[in-house]
Amino acid sequence: MNENDVKEWLMLATHDLDTAKLLIKEKGHADIIIYHLHQAIEKMLKALLIKADKPIEKTHFLDKLLTLALANYPSLSEISDLILAINLYLPKLRYPSGDKISFDEAVTTFDHFQTIEKVIRKLV
Repeated sequence: MNENDVKEWLMLATHDLDTAKLLIKEKGHADIIIYHLHQAIEKMLKALLIKADKPIEKTHFLDKLLTLALANYPSLSEISDLILAINLYLPKLRYPSGDKISFDEAVTTFDHFQTIEKVIRKLV
């Protein structure tokens, strides 16, 4: 395991989280808030994989990263539903779909993120 790589991924996740917090404070675009929360989870899961000496998949799909991480961190199962719910936003975040994401959805997603972050930070 390369501890510096783990720290770097966690730092990048913190940058995404900080951006999401600023956007929430300013009542910014809901889709971009959720995008940054999604990115933060992705980076935290990749940090866990590095810690477990597993290769990092070049993917943005949280479900795939979660499956890989669960092999070494079974306690992630307690937050898997929250992670998978946020993963469902991925197509809406990356492609025009006509679906609007409300600010309330972004705030709820942030609340879920906080639960996810608490569990993952204990593992790294």
